[in-house]
Amino acid sequence: MSALRTSELGKRYRQRWALRDAGIVVPAGARVALVGPNGAGKSTLLNLVSGLLKPTTGRVEVFGRPLEPAVVAFVAQDKPLYRRWSVADLLRFGAAANPAWDRAAAWALLSGHDIGQHERVDRLSGGQRTLVAIALAVGKRAGLVVLDEPLAELDPLARLQVMSVVRDLEATVLLSSHILADLAEVCDHLILLGAGRVRLCGSFADLLSGHPAAELEDLVLHYLRNPEAVR
Repeated sequence: MSALRTSELGKRYRQRWALRDAGIVVPAGARVALVGPNGAGKSTLLNLVSGLLKPTTGRVEVFGRPLEPAVVAFVAQDKPLYRRWSVADLLRFGAAANPAWDRAAAWALLSGHDIGQHERVDRLSGGQRTLVAIALAVGKRAGLVVLDEPLAELDPLARLQVMSVVRDLEATVLLSSHILADLAEVCDHLILLGAGRVRLCGSFADLLSGHPAAELEDLVLHYLRNPEAVR
């Protein structure tokens, strides 16, 4: 079964298309790297598949059904957490907002990284705040977890911790980042956007098969430098 499928998906702001004719298929259990230059439409796509934006055209299906926000957990790039709250306050809020809340799973993630329940969010490091945001997504028990630039502004050690957690998530993951080396270590599928359109979509193995590029970065650069190339 596909975890995510879009058809002719598009979003227009007045006369400008931020995303157009996006057809995407993501198999259940995949770890998907969403990449592309600034302005390519990545954040627009993530907001559409999370239900935060309404499409101008097309549709989104999650696990074979029309999009329902309850089955998608979204972690935004700026991680909008209540910074004067404690970690426990945030997780209590998560429980109140989600009927299927999994307290044990959320706390297991945090305790595994020495994040105490009484610590205030504004006293956590950037990496720890990212882990708290992911713990809220885990507690929601969503089948699809969407992460918008979770590695932004993190040091190398924090990036390793976050990506280790992403690797072990029991969900399909759609992950946007500019750090291709980190994505290649964790992800097994790729969506490449360019100028608001899908340039590539598939597993690393299929996309690299028969292509002279040996690495993910080489493949991405080839298609961005050659807009006329068709896969």
